[in-house]
Amino acid sequence: MRKRIILSGIMSIMLVTGIVCLSAGESRATDFLNCWSESYFEHHPMTVQQMTDKHGKPSKIIDLDAGKQDCVYHKFEKDSMLPGTRHFIVKDGKVLKSYLKD
Repeated sequence: MRKRIILSGIMSIMLVTGIVCLSAGESRATDFLNCWSESYFEHHPMTVQQMTDKHGKPSKIIDLDAGKQDCVYHKFEKDSMLPGTRHFIVKDGKVLKSYLKD
């Protein structure tokens, strides 16, 4: 029930703000969160050092294409309703976006 309310709220935000940021193959809510996260880090830059200072050392680092890395943190959120991992996508020492995933 809680996830449904959260997604409903996200969709409402999308409609109110008029944000259109859709990619093929992703749900609108997921795509909105990715778009929002990228926009957030463009306006609030965070270095990998700042990320590490705030959240500690990642549990795992996965190399992606184009020189990007996925820094994975396992279950540091205290709310059991939230997904199990937080991912930070980084490149050239800067955080590009962040998202939660089961």
